Amino acid sequence: MKNTDNFQSQKLEESFLKRLTLLCGKESFRPKLDHIRDFLSQDRRVIEARSKVIIVGGTNGKGETSHSLSYLYERAGFTSCLWTSPHVLSITERFKLNEKNISIEELTELLDENEEVIKSLKLSFYEALFVLFIKFALKHETDFVILEVGLGGRFDVTNIFTRPITAITSIGLDHTEILGNTLKEILFEKYGITRFGGKLFENIEQTFLKDILSQWCERDDITLTSVSKQSDLPYFERNRQMAVALFEESTQQSLDKDSLKKIEWPLTPGRWDSMLVGDREFVFVGAHNQLGHKVLLKSISDCQGKESFDVLMSFSTGREDQISSTIKLYNTYPCIIKSVNILSFQHERALSKETLQQNLKTGTKVYEIHDFLDTILSTNEEIDTEKQSNIESLRSGSNKLLVVGSYYFIACMQKYLRTKYSK
Repeated sequence: MKNTDNFQSQKLEESFLKRLTLLCGKESFRPKLDHIRDFLSQDRRVIEARSKVIIVGGTNGKGETSHSLSYLYERAGFTSCLWTSPHVLSITERFKLNEKNISIEELTELLDENEEVIKSLKLSFYEALFVLFIKFALKHETDFVILEVGLGGRFDVTNIFTRPITAITSIGLDHTEILGNTLKEILFEKYGITRFGGKLFENIEQTFLKDILSQWCERDDITLTSVSKQSDLPYFERNRQMAVALFEESTQQSLDKDSLKKIEWPLTPGRWDSMLVGDREFVFVGAHNQLGHKVLLKSISDCQGKESFDVLMSFSTGREDQISSTIKLYNTYPCIIKSVNILSFQHERALSKETLQQNLKTGTKVYEIHDFLDTILSTNEEIDTEKQSNIESLRSGSNKLLVVGSYYFIACMQKYLRTKYSK
């Protein structure tokens, strides 16, 4: 019965995605906010009258911070709606009520109710989903509404609220074609989620950016709180500290530090979740830019009893200039990284095999994801011996495989493993 339900849900989700794509096109970002703000003005007022709104921005860490905050609310008996993007396994991951994904049936009903509006406003894919989330939040009155910024901040659709508690988790070079070529320019875009006289929590590592942020907040009468005083903490600890700070500010309740140490923080897709295939453990970590890769490697290196991994990596569009330098970065950690294997995958946001090859050293091989997995897991006997010999060591070697890169790559990897290899 469970398998039948899962199959039915998959079919419903495929239908939903097809409808939304026909209405809006494929997912993309456009710096436009006024039309969404105007359309949702009444909904915004209702939500702000009954719920506290928290907006979490930053280059990396905003997703984990948002999920951790949602978990803290649920654990303490509060209710919350959570908006995040992108998703890994299911579009329903972007809509959470008290730590549970929306059902695809409810999401489809929301689309039915708002399809004409989406069409008339000519909303993008991302904008349309956010409109559905706001309608979802209206139906489920909660104590808190948590919004993870999609891209930037100033023009992101989440930036429609008038008095949110805001957070900036980190600043790094990413989406420079949209946000600017310098860290200060990127900070300016992220800072756009704040409001005059409001509150901002930050976990930025660069001292000069902290100084700039302090000046801006003083100018705009914003109460600024620097969360982590230890720059050498693993990034997931910094994100959890941010979640704790936001929880305490929004609830006016203090969390016991000893009990926090005992929390078993939940894992979400693409954030250190894992999957066993035979005796092989695949560990998935979304690292979609160079800063993400740097903090990931430092976190593994700083762990006591550090483990070593064979790495499976790929890149999405817009990261072409980071391929070579990212691989060099992994090669500087020989104690924890045994090999780096570049894979291609099928997605509209994926870099082609040819593009990947052009940005790699001569002789570096790019593997097609399904052939690669079938080879190392010894299920595909038809792969030619030349291709097989290039990764023979992986067939009999590492039990720990670290899957890193864009969430689109992680999604492709997880879906194939679940479909073909899950028991």
